[in-house]
Amino acid sequence: MKKKSAFIATLSLAMVTIGMTASASPSTTQENAVAESSVIESPISNPFIEDHLISPSVIDISNPIGDTVTGGAVVQKYFTVNAGYGHIKLLMKNYSSQSVTVSLTHNYTGIVYFSRVISGKGSLTWKNFEEGYEQGMRGGGYTLQWSGGGSNVNGEFFGKTGSSISDVTN
Repeated sequence: MKKKSAFIATLSLAMVTIGMTASASPSTTQENAVAESSVIESPISNPFIEDHLISPSVIDISNPIGDTVTGGAVVQKYFTVNAGYGHIKLLMKNYSSQSVTVSLTHNYTGIVYFSRVISGKGSLTWKNFEEGYEQGMRGGGYTLQWSGGGSNVNGEFFGKTGSSISDVTN
């Protein structure tokens, strides 16, 4: 009998609590739900809320790109593009008197983003958004391959990645 009384008391208390909650909250129609959801904003969806300004990291300074390229007739250099920083600008300098062919390949997919010849003592600046990749490039590992066509390569490259095109235009 005690178990039945305790069960009824618990059930009654739950019903009273539900009734109080329902009467305290406004009616939930589809219009009210839409109106309420348009008023509630998080700092992430609206960076202009006072005291919640978001300063995005535009250039990925934690991931510098660049190295010297010397050695044999074919030299591969590797770098990583972090997620969210898919806009890339590369400056490649050929110090050799012979032409070199430079290509950029995404390691995971095998996509070749470019393959260009840099004349002897010449340079090349490559920007993804000027070459048909306005939405940015994939994150992950990349191989920058230099080929001297039988001659040893001698050069260097520098690069930067950013979260938008304007981050890498300079």
